[in-house]
Amino acid sequence: MRVLTWVKPTGNGMHLWNYLGMYKPFTEQTKWHESFLFLPDFHSLTSVHDAETMKRNKHRLAAELLALMPEDRPFMIFEQSKMTYINDITWILSSVTPYSLMLRAHSFKDSQNKNSDINMATFNYPILMAADIIGYDVDLVPVGKDQKQHLEFTRDIAANFNKTYAVDFFTIPEPYISKEWELIPWTDGRKMSKSYDNFIGVFDDEKLLKKKIMSIVTWSEGLDDPKDPDSCNVFALMKFFADETTLQEVRKLYEAGWYGYGHAKLKLLEILLEYFKLARDKYAMYMENYDLVEAELNRWNQRALELHSNKYKKMKEIVWL
Repeated sequence: MRVLTWVKPTGNGMHLWNYLGMYKPFTEQTKWHESFLFLPDFHSLTSVHDAETMKRNKHRLAAELLALMPEDRPFMIFEQSKMTYINDITWILSSVTPYSLMLRAHSFKDSQNKNSDINMATFNYPILMAADIIGYDVDLVPVGKDQKQHLEFTRDIAANFNKTYAVDFFTIPEPYISKEWELIPWTDGRKMSKSYDNFIGVFDDEKLLKKKIMSIVTWSEGLDDPKDPDSCNVFALMKFFADETTLQEVRKLYEAGWYGYGHAKLKLLEILLEYFKLARDKYAMYMENYDLVEAELNRWNQRALELHSNKYKKMKEIVWL
């Protein structure tokens, strides 16, 4: 069984919503299966048109992913743009993808609402995503709920190719969406998202991390009032990162009173810094020694390229190119 997911190099880095909704479920699957996580840098071209920005974004994300990788559950990280035939596969898949399907894409609709002059990369985004996934005979794709439509489109496109050419060629991948996704709180009452700038970055410097945590929306009880921890966004985040003993201690403080939301936020900051301490230290090391990151990427790029190239060569035979 093969598992694959991705993180787009936007420049803001990995945030808690990415980590809990996609990354953590993905690493749980790496215990048992061959697993890949790729950097979709071609996808970034829909909005990033500056070479230095692209380079900086990719460097940061690659270092973050390596820093977070569990030592006992390694997986392969590779770069989308290093796959020689990714755009060839995308072109062939576009020939069996209905125009009407692309018009329903959330990525296209959202861009249409923001900008009337949409580039074609944005319109074709789901087809490239499909080429990324089915080009490796992937069985399972851990994603956040916001990416569910991409998986549905990928399944449709793979099925269209198989039906058009009367072959059982592409594996139809299954999405894996963590049930915890719905429980992940936000800072301002909306979904945690980079586009809303209401996210908490895993690798934010301590000053910025504190600022974001202190901005989390809470209720208005006074300092001396008892509080319900189960209705609090701050405590909801603690549940993902604190041990049971700590949670019970904090719960009692909430319920006893004289424990303000400011106290709870500072406790959350302490919990997050401890939880991600090793990863944050490794991230700093990788950013200072980026040649170590490049060496790992080059090794994994070769493995992914081997799989992807073999799939394309067989695909060419089927369509008679």
